[in-house]
Amino acid sequence: MKVLVAVKRVIDYNVKIRVKPDHSDVDLTNVKMA
Repeated sequence: MKVLVAVKRVIDYNVKIRVKPDHSDVDLTNVKMA
């Protein structure tokens, strides 16, 4: 039997999310991922 498990990296829930200055996307530099 073969099982496929999908895993996705998401931002840690303790980290405050920062938006880029031009409001186009979320700034992911130096953000802890879980």
